[in-house]
Amino acid sequence: MSNPNDPALSKEERQFWDAVDSFIGTANEASGDTDAGIVTSAMMYAAARFCAFNLASFSETRKDFLNDSDDSIRHLSSEFKKLLEENMADYGENFKVYLRENDEPS
Repeated sequence: MSNPNDPALSKEERQFWDAVDSFIGTANEASGDTDAGIVTSAMMYAAARFCAFNLASFSETRKDFLNDSDDSIRHLSSEFKKLLEENMADYGENFKVYLRENDEPS
């Protein structure tokens, strides 16, 4: 994944990171008065709902959509797993920077 602060980002890459920042900002705002677990579940539901809509909107017919559903679910699940693993590793490496200055010894 590219660095979101790289000034050489393409227009599409900048749009991607701007959208990411916007979604995270919305989640952070919602977490102010809502349990973070609920916000996480809502974000995952919204992502799943939008992905289903997006895939359906590119399908020529309902039959095509249904025929492609299993492959789409496998692909999106695999991509989400990779992204989650990358972000978990990043937080593992930068825990003190992102969350706490004084961490307990590992």
